[in-house]
Amino acid sequence: MIIDKLSDLHRYAPALPALKTVCTILESGVLKNQSFGSYKTDNPAVRYNLFTYHTEKTESDIYEIHRKEVDVQILLSGFERMDIASKDGLEIVQEYDPAKEAMFLKGRRQVSYHADTTTFALFFPGEPHAPNLVDGKPAEVVKVVFKILVS
Repeated sequence: MIIDKLSDLHRYAPALPALKTVCTILESGVLKNQSFGSYKTDNPAVRYNLFTYHTEKTESDIYEIHRKEVDVQILLSGFERMDIASKDGLEIVQEYDPAKEAMFLKGRRQVSYHADTTTFALFFPGEPHAPNLVDGKPAEVVKVVFKILVS
């Protein structure tokens, strides 16, 4: 997992070259005019989802884990909390679904991340995370999640 300032995202491209595609899309401004939905990119290893929601849950009860893709979660407006679970003692709630590229588990929160439009969170395969949580008060969120295929 990497949590950092959005302005420093490019610094991680040497370790994960597909981040160059992510940075190019972010810098292009195309996300400001796109409709919500799922998109492919010129890079076959990178796709993204652009969506909105209202944070409502105050506690994480289910964590997601991916097997093949890195999540790069970026808020375009609003704020939320993301919880990251300890890998110890995870209990499967929903087996791995290849179509969703995710499995869902119950676990114990290890740390919380307070996301806003100046930061990003990068979750590698196998890292349990729960986004979409209230951070102090409910908020309307616009988010882009880049999915980078790594295996």
